[in-house]
Amino acid sequence: MAKSGKLAKKSCCHCLCSCEDEEQVAYLYAFDFDHTIVDQNSDTAVMEIIHDPIPDNLQRMYDGTNWTEYMDQIFRFVADEGGTYDVIADKISLLKPTEGLFVKPFQGQLKTLPTKFTLGLSNSRKCVLGMIELLQRISESRNVHHHSKLVVISDANTFFIQTFLTSRRPPLIADAIITNQADKTDEGYLKLTPYEQQQACPLCPRNLCKGAALERYIELKGPFNKVYYTGDGGNDVCPAMKLTENDVVFVRKNFAMEKIIAHGNWKGQNIDIKAKIVYWDDAKTIEEEMDF
Repeated sequence: MAKSGKLAKKSCCHCLCSCEDEEQVAYLYAFDFDHTIVDQNSDTAVMEIIHDPIPDNLQRMYDGTNWTEYMDQIFRFVADEGGTYDVIADKISLLKPTEGLFVKPFQGQLKTLPTKFTLGLSNSRKCVLGMIELLQRISESRNVHHHSKLVVISDANTFFIQTFLTSRRPPLIADAIITNQADKTDEGYLKLTPYEQQQACPLCPRNLCKGAALERYIELKGPFNKVYYTGDGGNDVCPAMKLTENDVVFVRKNFAMEKIIAHGNWKGQNIDIKAKIVYWDDAKTIEEEMDF
């Protein structure tokens, strides 16, 4: 991933001054979504909308490799149970951002959802300080460094991520969202389409190789002075291994990614990360390592 290295300098303005050449600064800030931007799994959070258990035949559909196809059927079931498109949007907007070491327990029912639906907000949730504020700072920094990019790379879906980001105040706008496609059907449920069907990467699920997607984005939009990647899960290991010595990977403490790196081998693959590794449990740790 050579293109993530230092950029060539470009000539200064066409003026009579003797100023030195200025370097075009561009950073890539890439984030996972579930358990990174939000402090839970957005897919399973939607299941909390309904009271009735998921039928056994539907649960048996998941074989350990087909999560996206499984969730496509779950969304149909949720819609049949009254979980409309708008109710799902409300639920996603209310996902708890990763924002504080200790959160006051939630009391009562929010009025934006019908009373038959549960919010499923934990009374003992642990989350991390300032993720939304960090993303807002990154967004604002693009006004100075116009070639910097904010990207979300996730195994969730476009509807969930866009809904959550745009419901912030002010709304958060990512330069790219690399994930599974989610569309509203005429019947009123969400239709999920896998981002891809890949078999080349043993570390990633077949619907999305985050490492290959990250490489393609850098090839298309780079080069970048530095790439920052923030994640927590097993599917964040592959993109971390694509980074160079000049880059930084932020690994959430006490989550799967940290354990995999410590073990050094996963799914028969040696884990070789060249980038600087920073372990985080609050966004302040991430912010202190970033350039803006």
